[in-house]
Amino acid sequence: MEQETLMTRIRNGEDEAFAQLVNPLIDKGYRTSFSILKSKEQAEEVVQNALIEAYRNIMSGKEITYFNTWFYKLVSLRSIDAWRKNDRLKETPLEIDIGREKLGVMESVLKEETENELKKGILSLDNRDYRNVLILYYYQDHAIQEISDLLGLKTSTVKSHLRRARNALKKRLIENQFIGVNSHENR
Repeated sequence: MEQETLMTRIRNGEDEAFAQLVNPLIDKGYRTSFSILKSKEQAEEVVQNALIEAYRNIMSGKEITYFNTWFYKLVSLRSIDAWRKNDRLKETPLEIDIGREKLGVMESVLKEETENELKKGILSLDNRDYRNVLILYYYQDHAIQEISDLLGLKTSTVKSHLRRARNALKKRLIENQFIGVNSHENR
């Protein structure tokens, strides 16, 4: 109820009401963003942009029932978007560390190609929730409970999304003929 009152005061032009609403959320929002992006500067930028977006949504009259949950989900989603953007921009050079991993050149090339196909497959999934859960679980190493907290979903929903996302990814990779059903059936 207090948050609704603060949002009404914000819409009425009381700037200090916005500070009262968001100040208790900023540290956790930053930690959430940093846990996804692993970059202080990027996490700060995401939180700043989320604050601006939150202010605009409040001023436009958007119905926000649970502001805390809504804000943390906003920060999480914007952090995932930034992570995806970084990943697309980042050129991944072929790294061959024969001394450490004892991989031959062909194995390294195949490993790199497999990782690239998996990333393409994940990013091509139609369901945004599935993509987000896969990225957080496999690329950011978050536990089911952490993903639940970050996205504001029940743990059972996260598990369900993860299972469905794996199946959708497998189907997509088969459609793209990256993986086969059974190699001996194709003879």
